[in-house]
Amino acid sequence: MEDTKKTLYIPVGIKTRPEYFDGFGKVELRQSALLCLVGGVVDILAFLITQNISVCIVVMLVIIAGSVMMCIKDQTNLSAVDQVKNMIHFARSQKHYPYSSLDEWKFK
Repeated sequence: MEDTKKTLYIPVGIKTRPEYFDGFGKVELRQSALLCLVGGVVDILAFLITQNISVCIVVMLVIIAGSVMMCIKDQTNLSAVDQVKNMIHFARSQKHYPYSSLDEWKFK
């Protein structure tokens, strides 16, 4: 019998869901839209205070671009928003058990 070595082929770059562009699908679009809405409300409040339309337009464009950049997934399939969610989940999951040592050799 001939000794043949079997190799395993693992395809790279297969997406499980459709994306509009690399790393940005429906879920990221919803997250980005939510961030834009929150930023838009803050921008409208800033406009009511300052009455400067040019600054508010620039700020809104920065909010839109920043929200898209924060929601795009990278090679590890994580975005900046996902990283923050993971850090918050990790911080909440940590338990604090204060340790108090007793003298175990003390006779009563």
